[in-house]
Amino acid sequence: MTTPYHDRLDTEVSTTTSDSLRIARRSLGYLHPVRHLLAARAGLAVAIFVAGLFVPWFWKIVIDHGVLQQPITADGLFPFFMQPFLDSIANQSPIEIVLMSFITMAGIYLFFGYAGNQLLDANLAEGVDIATTSENKTSAGRSESGGWIGWIDFSLAVRFSQRITDRVRTSVFAALTRLPMVDIFRQRAGDAIFRVLHDAPSIGVMCAQLTIVPFSMVLRVGLNLWVLTMVYGAIAPELVWIGVSAVFLTLFLTAPLARRYRRVSQSSRASGSAATDDLEEGLKNVAAVQSLGGAEVERARFAAASRESFRQSLLVVGLRILIEVLSENVHLVYQTAGFITISIGIIDGRLTIGDVPVILRMYSLLYETSMEFGRIWIDQQDNVAAARRLFFAIDGQESNKSVHRTPVSRVSRLRFDRIGFVYPDGREALEDVSFSAESGEIVALVGPSGAGKTTLASVVAGFFEPTRGQTFVNDTALPMPADRIAYVFQEHQLISASVADNLRIAKPEASEDELRLAARLAGAEAFIDALPSGFETHVGQGGGALSVGQKQRLSIARGALRDADLLVLDEPTAALDAETEAHVMQAVSDLAKQHGRLVIVIAHRLATIRRADRILFLEDGRIVEHGTHDDLVERNGRYRAFLTASEGGSDAG
Repeated sequence: MTTPYHDRLDTEVSTTTSDSLRIARRSLGYLHPVRHLLAARAGLAVAIFVAGLFVPWFWKIVIDHGVLQQPITADGLFPFFMQPFLDSIANQSPIEIVLMSFITMAGIYLFFGYAGNQLLDANLAEGVDIATTSENKTSAGRSESGGWIGWIDFSLAVRFSQRITDRVRTSVFAALTRLPMVDIFRQRAGDAIFRVLHDAPSIGVMCAQLTIVPFSMVLRVGLNLWVLTMVYGAIAPELVWIGVSAVFLTLFLTAPLARRYRRVSQSSRASGSAATDDLEEGLKNVAAVQSLGGAEVERARFAAASRESFRQSLLVVGLRILIEVLSENVHLVYQTAGFITISIGIIDGRLTIGDVPVILRMYSLLYETSMEFGRIWIDQQDNVAAARRLFFAIDGQESNKSVHRTPVSRVSRLRFDRIGFVYPDGREALEDVSFSAESGEIVALVGPSGAGKTTLASVVAGFFEPTRGQTFVNDTALPMPADRIAYVFQEHQLISASVADNLRIAKPEASEDELRLAARLAGAEAFIDALPSGFETHVGQGGGALSVGQKQRLSIARGALRDADLLVLDEPTAALDAETEAHVMQAVSDLAKQHGRLVIVIAHRLATIRRADRILFLEDGRIVEHGTHDDLVERNGRYRAFLTASEGGSDAG
């Protein structure tokens, strides 16, 4: 099995030939939105290759009937579609024949270039690693023609690639943002970035190379073999089977390398993801690294990941070179056979000098197409490896849709019946947890570190699905309705945008009055108004332009803005002074009592805990005590002991 590197979820990475075919078929599903572009490119391909059939015959006319001044006869070696032009120049002088031939070719070149035998490509300078080659795949565009038609075809090809890549990136990003929180915690951010940016373009390339490219190849080979057979089939049949047999020999030599190419490509992408992971984590935690003197350790770790990424990239390049060598050797064999056949035909009088550019042009098209056609499945193995990684990310979200979520218009009551939760690594975080809560209540989750408070809050919020037990919404057994819940994290989740943009994550259509009301409830209105541009002030990366307390109040305002029935707060006042804490908790109380919301709060500070209508005290994943603050203190149990141990009860931890 291929080394998964840093992957913690995507570990089964080996793919069989049947898997590759399934992945390729699924990738073609992205063609539907761009089917009009595909049809337009197919139509242009027909025009390009039909126009290309005429070009070499004008060179035969120039050489045989212009330069060598041979008479134009009815039994000349020409296809039927050249006969109208031959009739028009039958009585012309050699100079006039040459001029008319070149003028006609100039018209073809103006519209089609050297149709069917040139390549207009969008590739920019690139390295050998997956990341840099993916940039070219994002805007992959090529045309077999030049001139005006070639420019149109090329533009359609680029648009085709970009639209598919955009669609894939959007769907993968959406799936990643909806992953269960337990999976998000396990998988590293750099891997997700690599999949969205560098794996996604491969599907657009695959869609083109499995549709328009084979169509163009078959069309080109079919047209040229048809003309070769029509004109030279009786005189030099060797020219026909030489081109056909090249296809099968190239397939025979390169097909065994498909599985190996798929494996090394997967390893290259996985190692590239690992290097991106190390880069992302090193920069994100740079303050901790510098403060602890760990810069050299982090440098060495990233250097090792980078070297491994380059090593895997070199394996991909080496295999590509081997395939190129095999294909080129096939070319040399058949090119030699073609030259021998042409030379013998001229010597024994079956062919003329004018037939040389015709046959060489057609033979060149046949050879190039044969080599490309023989490699087309080989070349897809890199794209298959990328597509497998993308579909894994998408399917990871789709698999969680198996939990049927009945729409709920309003949450008025929750009940948990013997809930348990076990993390994927086997660690049991919750065991036999049962409680109920109703709208208008504030329920506090209290307990020592590691007691299971955050895990329970995550189950309440619908981030985690319980591994045991049952959840009831409005007395009906249902999964938690995530769309009716707002969660305010202890670690402030702010985007690099304005204050208003951060608030509107909760409610995109919120008016300015609604933004201001939510800010007022959270005690954030005054400091927002004091910012240089008020609600339009940019908060910086991760809210870096704000203090910890300001970020906390802004996060609470965002939670209040969402039209949710259940508000979950994780340490909402941990970074606030006493006055602001009192203001915020009064606002939270108003949300519960006056607006009928159910509030569940993880709390350590006693001033926050006292505001709760009920307290659930957890230890080792169990609720060991529950009741009001006064009741639990009088009980003189685990809750009171916890308070006593927390600085004499002035702070609960």
